[in-house]
Amino acid sequence: MRALVTGAGGFVGRHLVGELDGAGYDILATDIIDASAGPGRDEYSERVTFRRLDLTDVGELRAALADYAPWAVFHLAAQSSAARSFEEPRETLETNIFGTFNLLEAVRASMGETPPRFLSVGSCEEYGRRGPEEMPLTERSPVEPVSPYAVSKAAQSMLVLQYHSAYGIECMVTRSFSHTGPGQTDRFVLPAFAKQCAAIKTGLSEPLIRVGNLEVTRDFLDVRDVVRAYRLLVERGRAGMIYNVCRGEGLSLGDALRMLEGMTGREIDTETDPGLLRPVDVPLLIGDSGRLRGETNWAPSISNERMLEDLFRYWEERITGSD
Repeated sequence: MRALVTGAGGFVGRHLVGELDGAGYDILATDIIDASAGPGRDEYSERVTFRRLDLTDVGELRAALADYAPWAVFHLAAQSSAARSFEEPRETLETNIFGTFNLLEAVRASMGETPPRFLSVGSCEEYGRRGPEEMPLTERSPVEPVSPYAVSKAAQSMLVLQYHSAYGIECMVTRSFSHTGPGQTDRFVLPAFAKQCAAIKTGLSEPLIRVGNLEVTRDFLDVRDVVRAYRLLVERGRAGMIYNVCRGEGLSLGDALRMLEGMTGREIDTETDPGLLRPVDVPLLIGDSGRLRGETNWAPSISNERMLEDLFRYWEERITGSD
């Protein structure tokens, strides 16, 4: 089976290409950057082809879809930081909404009698502020986004489902909860903690970490469990449906930092950095993945403890130069 992946050069995209490659797919891995370069590319098989693709280039998009004729499209390309979206709201909206529109139009223009399977990756941030009594959130929970990023993802999801209803594209949408793992940039909170803790363990930094709001609780998954869910959804999910991708358990940032601190063998002080606080934050997000589990037989295989251990080791290897 042929799959086209957008955002293949990103953190999740690289893991997804590896997951699909291992499952025997032929893959056109696309990204606005040169997706053929970078860590891990030599681990892929000859089934993986790389192509630079800009979602703002409608002609190039249509050519790629027509040339490759994929059975499935995995749409990961996005501006994916809620914090950054407050600084660059226009870029976030244009990338996530109009980039998706251009891709859907290219799919519609190129599809034959059999519509392709289309997975659009959304975010739990779409749910917005919800009270503890509403947890865990299901796909029927209200959507009330509180950041430009969350607004863009909610609009993207609605647009994708509209193309399913209007044009018959076999679209599915995820509301993916927080995920991390080896290779994620330290612009995100858990890799930032892991990198700093690894530097402290090796003696390269003083035992002090600057933090934002440690009371924030999220439903974290390891990225390797996430991309397996994406593959299974395309293979077994129902078109026109929304799926939470989550563990179903909360982990506070404070608890995660304490677990990472334990890996350093040192006591670490924290200092609140106002620059790490969001203008509007969502204190608690825990999801219900019953629909995903029931329809695909997916279940997470990597615990929070192993997820953080692997993340810590990843940064430790890079800091010491032993990778």
